[in-house]
Amino acid sequence: MTTNPAIHSGGCLCGAVRFSASGDPIGGNHCHCGMCRKDSGSGVSTFVSFPASAVSWNGTPTDYESSPGKFRGFCPKCGSSITWRNGSDDSFVDFRLGTFDDPAPFKAKKHLWMRTALKSFAGIDPEIDHFDTGS
Repeated sequence: MTTNPAIHSGGCLCGAVRFSASGDPIGGNHCHCGMCRKDSGSGVSTFVSFPASAVSWNGTPTDYESSPGKFRGFCPKCGSSITWRNGSDDSFVDFRLGTFDDPAPFKAKKHLWMRTALKSFAGIDPEIDHFDTGS
């Protein structure tokens, strides 16, 4: 019996750039580098990696070369950050977790750039208030 691979869809805030990734991710990570903080406007960025061959696009992200050979893809209309790519290895694409329509199935496998991590964002701090909804 053949089963169809899971399809994971997502896109930018305005919907001008959409993607589908089939199958299982090949990786996932929380990146704590300063460039990812600048790009996301957050204390940490979470990515899910898929083989480039498993990805299809409806709309095209615009690339920004944030450092030599490293490209960040964003929506040319709304500016949403969508991807990270290593220009010297086009076999995979890292998608920002928040761009998936359903990010729940994914799990990060590692933390990157911990030496530059903001300690207050590197984990869930049990010493601060937690809310199930906005406060």
